[in-house]
Amino acid sequence: MLGDMSSFRNGSLLANALLVAIGAASGAGITVLITPAVRQEAPAPLPGPQRPVKTESPAGTQALTSSAGGSASSRSEEHDAPGVLQALAITDRQERGTALRQAGADAAKRDLHFALAQADQFKSPQDKLDYLRGVYATWSKEDPRAALAYSMSSLPAGNLRSETVGIAVNRWGNIDPRGAWQWSEQNLSGALKEQALTDLMIGWTRRTPEVAAQWLASTGYKSQPLVNAAVTTWAEQDAPAAYKWARSLKDPDLRKLATPPVISEWALQDPKLAAAPVAELIANPEGPDLATTLMNIWGSTNPSEAVPWVNSLPAGDGRNEAAATLATVWAASDVDAAIKWAGTISDVTTRRQVITHIGTTLGAIDPDKGLNWLESLPPADAERGIAGAYNSWAATDTVGMSQWINAQPVTPDLDQARLSLADVLSATDINGAMTLASQIATPLGRDSAITRYFHQWRKIDEASAQDWLNANWTALAATTQQRLTQEQNRVVIAR
Repeated sequence: MLGDMSSFRNGSLLANALLVAIGAASGAGITVLITPAVRQEAPAPLPGPQRPVKTESPAGTQALTSSAGGSASSRSEEHDAPGVLQALAITDRQERGTALRQAGADAAKRDLHFALAQADQFKSPQDKLDYLRGVYATWSKEDPRAALAYSMSSLPAGNLRSETVGIAVNRWGNIDPRGAWQWSEQNLSGALKEQALTDLMIGWTRRTPEVAAQWLASTGYKSQPLVNAAVTTWAEQDAPAAYKWARSLKDPDLRKLATPPVISEWALQDPKLAAAPVAELIANPEGPDLATTLMNIWGSTNPSEAVPWVNSLPAGDGRNEAAATLATVWAASDVDAAIKWAGTISDVTTRRQVITHIGTTLGAIDPDKGLNWLESLPPADAERGIAGAYNSWAATDTVGMSQWINAQPVTPDLDQARLSLADVLSATDINGAMTLASQIATPLGRDSAITRYFHQWRKIDEASAQDWLNANWTALAATTQQRLTQEQNRVVIAR
């Protein structure tokens, strides 16, 4: 906030924000910025061509007495602070931001020097940013180079600079996108450069998508944010045209970057139409990823409608990925319907893929229901699903799963549950992971798990791992001792 608004109105802060015209002996107007006790020099000239600074004092303005002595007329009421003060009185954050942007735009239209000086009075970084967004929306239309020069030289690195640069580049791009691009190439770097070019690409593509896309392809850039900005914006207007362009790209890497965002946007508009090109590419290396992109959206909006399309796909990775993604998304919203669908799938590979993903999802949502369902299926169909359910349960409810395991007997049926929980615990409680590994019923599984977690422990803390080994050596099975002896001879690189 600019501070206490009543004091602003009363003048203690008003003098910090208003320009006062003081008549010189020669009669020429000299514009200065004054404080309550000190007269300051006028703001330094801004980069680029400047409009004349207004010094007239229209009728109706009130006389002020400056702290430097003598009387002076205030600047026009249009330069006064009520627009800002009214905005700052708004408590709703969104409405306040809109009002501040309007105040900044209006101030910049009247007097750019004053607008920038007033921006420095804000105490709230968010208020200042909203106000400067308005200033830059106006300034960048008239002189984007000067606006950019001011951002780079006078605003601190961070949000203020990146936001104002983005606005200026975007406005410049409306007039001369190539010039704005080239300036960004020469003057920006890192995340600021990528964001500015992305903002530019969005605006450019909205106006002339073919030209913008061709320019992007000609630059050799293979930035996912930039490519997304171009093709998604184009697809919003004409998805088939954007898709055709993406597939026409000769560079295979750029083509792979451009296609999924088009399919994603197209699927949001009409998944049935977007499904046709995905089906054509389903056997390609890109096919499974595109099917996943499509199913993430279609499965969220109308999963039952997607089933016939999935069933129509040729057997292979593409169909399996499509089915797996649909199963995951569908199970999260209507698990009973997803389970019913799984029972209708005749292809063994696809069915097991679907069961695995439904089980994995249920492990995080309702492990009891998931495990009961999986145990009702043929073991060959359920095996991977049970592992997925335990993995999800361990990741989402470590404490609950620990309590459940501690109440169960040590049987081979629960070996996977202990392994899943031990994998999660090994990151924070390696001793607990070793305890679980020691409880695994099958000798081979037990020896493998103990050796694996011991190796991990050595990477974290060699000394404490050796202490554990010395304390537990005599209680270990001979086969476990043999495996750990081999492990001791391995070179370990500490983390």
